[in-house]
Amino acid sequence: MHMKKTWIIVGTILLFVVAAASAATGATIVEVAGKVEFQAPGKAWAVAKAGIVLPGGTIVSTGFKSTVLLKVGLATITVKPITRLTLEEILESESGTQTQLFLLAGRVKADVKPQPGQTTQFRVKSPTATASVRGTGFEFDGVNLLVDHGIVTLRSSTGVERSVSQGEYSYVTDGGFVPTPVAVASGSGFSALRDLVAQSGYSSFLDALLLEPYLELDATIVVSLE
Repeated sequence: MHMKKTWIIVGTILLFVVAAASAATGATIVEVAGKVEFQAPGKAWAVAKAGIVLPGGTIVSTGFKSTVLLKVGLATITVKPITRLTLEEILESESGTQTQLFLLAGRVKADVKPQPGQTTQFRVKSPTATASVRGTGFEFDGVNLLVDHGIVTLRSSTGVERSVSQGEYSYVTDGGFVPTPVAVASGSGFSALRDLVAQSGYSSFLDALLLEPYLELDATIVVSLE
């Protein structure tokens, strides 16, 4: 009987150790410019300030001409102006990190660095697409994807997907198609969005007509990475 109790106690301790090893962590606010607010689960909206750690489930919102730089493990995330996203999941364990964001509107720029001997999973989701990355840097507004380095898999809600590599651009059309990625000039960025789309070519004349309104909005559309 005594041995059974001992084993129960040991088992309980092991469960606590495992839980602690894969405990949820948070995203640290590194730098804030302009008006940035956040809402932690069950809390009221608050003003974002450097040094605050945001737990999983937190909603982040940026205003006009406002940005916030977040750090999760070795990954850095720049949340661009007029963006709203949710930190859906942030887990860290001895085997690596797992981060999942939900981009409702706006644009993010991320630099995800792999950790030696560990697995780094970074995912950005949206209502229209999904993309997953490992060891890469990219800029994404929910429709348009520009990869700075590494490889990103861009997948539309219809299941069409493409691997977009360093120095390449692609996007998701209104019909759920992902055009073949094209190489773009270094440093072009999203400021040359029309030129990027022109380089990639529309999948059809209809897609060109459907996408035109989004081009006017520039970086306020929705997509996701997995």
